[in-house]
Amino acid sequence: MSKDKDKICIHCGTPYSPALRKDSPFCCNGCEYVYKLIKKSGLEHYYDLRDTRINPVQPAALQPRDYKWLEARVKACEEQAGSGSSAEMYLDLEGISCVGCVWLIEKVFREMQGAIRIEINTQYGQIRLQWRAGKFDVIEFAREIQQFGYVLGPPGERPQEESRKLVGKIGLSGAFALNAMLFTLPRYLGMKPDFQFASLFELLSLLFATLSLLAGGSYFIKRGIKGILQGVLHIDFPIAMGIIIAWAGSILGWFVGDVRFLYFDFVAIFIFLMLVGRWVQERALERNRNQLLSRNKAPHEVHLVEDDLVTECNKPLDTLKQGQRFRVLPGEVIPVLGELESIKAAVSLEWINGESTMRTFRSGQYIPSGGQNIGIEPILVKARQSWSESLLTRLLNTHIEDQRNPFIEKVIKVYLFAVLGIAVLGAAGWSLLMGDSLTAVQVVLSVLVVSCPCALGVAYPLAQEWAILNLRRYGIFVRTPNLFRNIANIDQVVFDKTGTLTLEAPEVANPDLLTLLEPADALILREMVKSSLHPVSRALREAFLQLDVAEVSLPEDLSISEEIGLGLIAESPSMKCSWTLGRPGWKSEEIPPQSRALSHCDFSKNGKLKAGFLLAEAMRDDAVEAVARLKKMFSITILSGDRLDKVRKMAKALNLPESAAIGEQSPEQKAAFMESLGSVRTLYIGDGANDSFAFSKATVRGTPATPHGLLQDKADFYFTGRSLKGLLELFRIHKVRQLAVRSAFAFAILYNIIVVIIALLGQMHPLLAAILMPLSSLTTISLVAGIYRGKRQETLQA
Repeated sequence: MSKDKDKICIHCGTPYSPALRKDSPFCCNGCEYVYKLIKKSGLEHYYDLRDTRINPVQPAALQPRDYKWLEARVKACEEQAGSGSSAEMYLDLEGISCVGCVWLIEKVFREMQGAIRIEINTQYGQIRLQWRAGKFDVIEFAREIQQFGYVLGPPGERPQEESRKLVGKIGLSGAFALNAMLFTLPRYLGMKPDFQFASLFELLSLLFATLSLLAGGSYFIKRGIKGILQGVLHIDFPIAMGIIIAWAGSILGWFVGDVRFLYFDFVAIFIFLMLVGRWVQERALERNRNQLLSRNKAPHEVHLVEDDLVTECNKPLDTLKQGQRFRVLPGEVIPVLGELESIKAAVSLEWINGESTMRTFRSGQYIPSGGQNIGIEPILVKARQSWSESLLTRLLNTHIEDQRNPFIEKVIKVYLFAVLGIAVLGAAGWSLLMGDSLTAVQVVLSVLVVSCPCALGVAYPLAQEWAILNLRRYGIFVRTPNLFRNIANIDQVVFDKTGTLTLEAPEVANPDLLTLLEPADALILREMVKSSLHPVSRALREAFLQLDVAEVSLPEDLSISEEIGLGLIAESPSMKCSWTLGRPGWKSEEIPPQSRALSHCDFSKNGKLKAGFLLAEAMRDDAVEAVARLKKMFSITILSGDRLDKVRKMAKALNLPESAAIGEQSPEQKAAFMESLGSVRTLYIGDGANDSFAFSKATVRGTPATPHGLLQDKADFYFTGRSLKGLLELFRIHKVRQLAVRSAFAFAILYNIIVVIIALLGQMHPLLAAILMPLSSLTTISLVAGIYRGKRQETLQA
């Protein structure tokens, strides 16, 4: 990104185009709102601590949230603790990205009455609160930090983290490796075999190498055997083979008393280095997976209603049967095809078919599964199918990720055949030609030991880690280890439209009208849209973020209601006033037709028009430039469930041909299109349930991180912010990683040629192996680090 074109957001550090934000120093309204709040709260020290770049503030994170679930948890925790005692709770935390975030949240917590202790785990996206029961308001704390863009959620069911398993093994293996080296060093320094403690030192070296094998080496041995049994050959197998052969050969040398076979220190060091390399890789992937709250937005329970239409109970979704009535709260998703029994319902189908406009359903009409109740009141629905029959059930079936890596398997096969073949030939040469059977065994052992797969075990995970960390700076979060392998083969990029090329909600095209309203009217309007999920309300809510609305008192008797499909009504009997927000001409004085055509939504007071707002589908920042650059590398297609005319309009705005715009597609039709591409390898970018089937057909899958997202758990990566430029960085950093990996492999091949020649000549000594192995690992790491550092400097200077 060139500095003369892009500005840097003073809150989050994200580059953005000045043309899109005029003279604003912020990349979005959310960042502007939080920046002003931080300044107002006297928390400016946050900017001294935060990373150079963090994620932009998601407007949805600032929307009002229902914390009834948290109230129930707090009540249970405090009842268990007893009044005045210490209560505690674990929760998931979204939005945290750096030490500055930790400082800010802790600062807010400690300033609240009754706070005792807070612990924040940035890697796992979790928070532990400890407070004085009855003295501390957890709900108030949740709302307070939400103002800054941090969202609390119920603790998700996370799988046991692989990196946590490895930490203990690394600690033990490191200790055993140090001790094995300590008791081997005297022999390297000239200790004679007849020294009184020589046999004891050798025994201790054997002991610590064996303990290292059991504590750390068993990790690779078990996984290697499991892979072979499943027909999968991966890096754990050659690592396990090297460990076992080195240990077994050393045991043989210990029995026969030949120091040429003693590789105990090598075994311990090798295990330690391989575990560190694996931990680096796993930790990076886990941290990215845990950045978001549990992302499955489908309901986990259903609010069943008895025949009296009053009694209600929560039941697991899989118990929902045809004919049962259930209630859908505002913001919740309708789990199955249902018949509406309420008079009207405002439903968004954006999540299912990409249709960005709200639809009004009337009593007796069927609402498809996956529709979202965006009204301000609950609706009553009768199930017309069971949960197991629902389209949503099929859409939510998580794609089973194929973890096999054909390239790595091929490399391992070549490595194994080459090493074993060379070892056998070397042994045959010494045994048959030279008549030295003992040296022949030593040659086999040394060849198998020193030709370690360090490039695969250490450099490869390190290259992955640095690529992942570099992508995080651009808002790209890698979730699966095979992303880079698959993205190398991409031929075509397929975009969904709504929520992918565009932002989740439309934007107010004339937000200046808000500043022209009387302060009292502006505050009423902000209150009206506060809890509504309608796209218009979401757009107005975000527009309010960049305004300083005068804080005047709201009428105590203010009530807000909704006429489904028409708009919102706010009334105050004491003031004898009513305000409406809805369709042009609805409950407002007659306005000229030409004006009505320009207005999408009217705000009126006592029937008098106060403002007519224009709404525009908000394209992602820099989408035109990003697509233009992607078009030079790949074929581009827009595949959407939205109306064809809107999809074609989007294609035209992105300078794509009309043939690249495919609209009005059902989930099944999207999947059929992906299948029709045959051998074409695709990157699919989508965000809704209607993309789920097509997602599973793509070579690489990406999704924006949105509060209504479904596909984060199925994606290879997700991205944050308003820009698509992160996709360009994904391909650029992939090329850097590819160069680093190839360079590491080239060095590994050269290293193995040299050490194998030394071993075949019978000149490989355990001391030389103990020096060469860590030296080769350090060299490989330095090589990878140098490439990344050099390419990063080139980018900064561009």
